[in-house]
Amino acid sequence: MTTKPKRVVRLDPMTEAEYAGWVTESIAGYADAQVEAGLWDRETAEQRSRDEFQQLLPHGLATAGHHLWTARDAETDAEAGILWIAVRPKGAEIEAYVYDVLVNPEVQGLGYGRAVMDAGAVAARELGAQTVALNVHGHNERAYSLYKSLGYVVTNRRMQLEL
Repeated sequence: MTTKPKRVVRLDPMTEAEYAGWVTESIAGYADAQVEAGLWDRETAEQRSRDEFQQLLPHGLATAGHHLWTARDAETDAEAGILWIAVRPKGAEIEAYVYDVLVNPEVQGLGYGRAVMDAGAVAARELGAQTVALNVHGHNERAYSLYKSLGYVVTNRRMQLEL
């Protein structure tokens, strides 16, 4: 049995050029995910997504408390994906909330998702967070399995019955 090599990434602050490409793709991807989850209708999804991004990142990369990184393979420097977290108070603790994690399609399934999340946990701790939280859509079993294998636990469940 062959085992995958353990991937290690470094998180480089996202550049303005990287941000411009990412934000356009991420707005569209978030809209699609919300539609697939049955939360938004197709007709308004793109605008709703754009509005949410504007609320969350009103100053783009300079938005206080938000950290956007490009994940690069630590050995080859090849771009592997992105990570966006916000560090914020949550009750008596400081929480790092993962808004977006993306692994580039050409390296999916090679261990980079785990590497990005591991690097994100280290970065969150360095930024003062005691916990890391995220949301995963019910249809995204691959992501759910990854997060569960990393030790994340379910803290809330929303269920729906189609009539």
